[in-house]
Amino acid sequence: MSILKKVFITLSFLIVVQVTKAQSPPPYTFGFIPASISEGDIAFPIYEKWHLSGQADVQLVTQGSYDTQNPFEYTQRVVVRPWLIYSGFKNIKLWLGYAHNQKYAVAEMGNYETLENRLIIMGSFSQNMPRGNIFEQVRFETKFFDDRNGVHQTIPRIRMRFGVNHFLAQSKSKPLFLAPNIGYYAELMLKFASKDYAEENFDIFRLSAYYTAGITPNIHFLAGVIGQMQLRTNGTQFDIYYGPMVSVKYTIKPKERETFDSVDGGAD
Repeated sequence: MSILKKVFITLSFLIVVQVTKAQSPPPYTFGFIPASISEGDIAFPIYEKWHLSGQADVQLVTQGSYDTQNPFEYTQRVVVRPWLIYSGFKNIKLWLGYAHNQKYAVAEMGNYETLENRLIIMGSFSQNMPRGNIFEQVRFETKFFDDRNGVHQTIPRIRMRFGVNHFLAQSKSKPLFLAPNIGYYAELMLKFASKDYAEENFDIFRLSAYYTAGITPNIHFLAGVIGQMQLRTNGTQFDIYYGPMVSVKYTIKPKERETFDSVDGGAD
């Protein structure tokens, strides 16, 4: 068993103890699923006097299965997500977003096709360090979709992220990449669904580590890995997703450094 799998099994038991309310835990089972996340973003100013800007994200998520180790075997979902961003406070950004989330059927995994829409309010906070920064992120979102029985579900969810960015030194006068960084974060997600859909509030625990840098002052990229533990709605099955994550961002206004703190890398 790989070190990554051992780490997630250990984290699974720790989180189960904290978030479940039952006096005796049910017989939890674990499944490991390779996945990949690819994202492209465009950021643009709207009205600089009011510190308003916008961003549009397009994301593709693919996955394998419990028995298929190819993370590109199936298309899991395609997401289109526009943002309105306010950055008038020091070290704080406020985000208002909408996500159009088309999920596809993966018969081998029991996943069904559905269209999920999300309304999102998010705050990002950062503190500078001598050679990097620390950031926290709180995201409130409400998911709207029809479940496998055709019943419409409205599920509020809260997401809390803590991360660190390390700014790497550049010794060459003409480096291959601009303003490189090493970043990593941990994120916890809690859902508040009706009891007939899912009894547990725990949804996802996610870890990610990545390298980011600029190709030009307008184009930046991210390359990294994700690992996440998600509790299925039956309350007894944990799915462990793991695999590569890449993102490319084009900023109309040149930017010296991009750390991708708001990147939404993960699988469902």
